[in-house]
Amino acid sequence: PVTRELEGIYLLEAVYGSGAGQDLLAAAIGDQPAYLWMLDDDPRAEAFYRRNGFERDGVAREQRMAGTMIPVVRMVRSSR
Repeated sequence: PVTRELEGIYLLEAVYGSGAGQDLLAAAIGDQPAYLWMLDDDPRAEAFYRRNGFERDGVAREQRMAGTMIPVVRMVRSSR
C-alpha cells in the first residue's frame, strides 16, 4: 500500500502510558506514510495506531510467531 513498513513497537507493560511508544513511533517513521501488521485482536495496540493515523485496510493473513500461526491484520497510514 505504501513503501515503508513499520516492523513493530514493543514495550514492557510497566511503561504503558509513559509516552515511550509515541517516542519510538516518532523516531522510527515520523509523520511518513507506513503500514504494519498487527495481531487481529489487540485493542490496545489498535487504539494506539488509530490515534496515529493508521486504519485497517481489510487485508488479513496468518503469520507464524514462535511456531504458532496467528491472525494478523494490516493497518496503513497513507499521509499525515
